[in-house]
Amino acid sequence: MKETRKRKRLYGFIVDLVVIGLLMEITFRLEELMTYQTAIRALRVAIVFGGYHILMEYFLGKTVGKFVFKTRVVNKDGNRISLKEAVIRFGSRLIPFEFASLALGIDARAWHDVLSKTYVIDEEKNNFSQQGV
Repeated sequence: MKETRKRKRLYGFIVDLVVIGLLMEITFRLEELMTYQTAIRALRVAIVFGGYHILMEYFLGKTVGKFVFKTRVVNKDGNRISLKEAVIRFGSRLIPFEFASLALGIDARAWHDVLSKTYVIDEEKNNFSQQGV
C-alpha cells in the first residue's frame, strides 16, 4: 500500500477548510436568528467539523478534498475505516497544533493518522476498488 504525497494531502486539506467554512457561514446566518449564541456556536462547531470528518470518512472513506485529489482513508489492511477509527481521527485533530504534524513528519502521516492507525492513499496508484466500501 503506497501512501499519497504530502502536497496532495495539503491541497485536500485546503479544499476541506473551504467546504467547512461555507458550512460555518450557513450556520452563522442561522445563529443570527436564534438566542443563546455561545452555546449554539460551540454546538455548531462540534456538529459541522466533527460531523463532516467523521461521517464523510466513515461512510465514503473520503472528504470533499480527498474526492478532488483522488485519495482516501483506509485502515492498516487497506480496507474501509471503522466508525471507531473515524472518531479517533477526528478526536486527534483537536490536539493543539495537530494540523502542523503533517508538515513536521518525515512521511505523509499526521498525528490523526498515527493515533487512529489509518492511512491516506492515492486511489489510482493503489488500484482501489469500491469492493468492501
